[in-house]
Amino acid sequence: MNKALVQVLGAVAYGELKAYEGAKAEAEAAPDEETRLRYRKVAAEELRHHKGFVGRLEAMGADPERAMRPYRVALDRYHAHTTDDPVEDAVFAYLGEGVADDLLTWLRRVADAETAAFIDTVIEDEVEHEAAAASDLRAVLDREPGARTKAARASRRMLAHMLWSGRDRGAPMAAFMRLGRPVELLAALTAGHARRMRAVGLGPLGLPVL
Repeated sequence: MNKALVQVLGAVAYGELKAYEGAKAEAEAAPDEETRLRYRKVAAEELRHHKGFVGRLEAMGADPERAMRPYRVALDRYHAHTTDDPVEDAVFAYLGEGVADDLLTWLRRVADAETAAFIDTVIEDEVEHEAAAASDLRAVLDREPGARTKAARASRRMLAHMLWSGRDRGAPMAAFMRLGRPVELLAALTAGHARRMRAVGLGPLGLPVL
């Protein structure tokens, strides 16, 4: 059994469970039927992802509950992050989807063939989720006064948190680091962050594009 891979899949499986719970809550609180249906679809996809990663853990002979347990506190805390600022919430949602995409893309390169094949189906859904989050952020940036300055600050906070969390053994990022090739992983994450900032009209580290 690849213990490092089990640790990563435990973190990912629990992250997908939290994403399901978040999307389900958004659907229940949706202001209109279109938004409700959108989040119900996302919730169903996130639940499929969770069950699929649990299945991969079981196929490897691992106990899914035990594999997920070390990451509960960190992921519960992350997914509980809310503010009264719609800009920061939109930035965290957009970048959170993006980081998940980058981590999964990297993971499929180092995982076994069956896990990689399942990850491909997950990425198909997550790309759509990220596009929706990008659209939401662009709308907020166009609507809210001073939104780009706030978005820049929020993006830098999230990047710093993501990189710093790699030092905490109970953080999902630490699990990915233990799987190997950490320099390649960090390069992919920072490049993805810069690319996504440019996509919404902000430069590297959230600095305004001149």
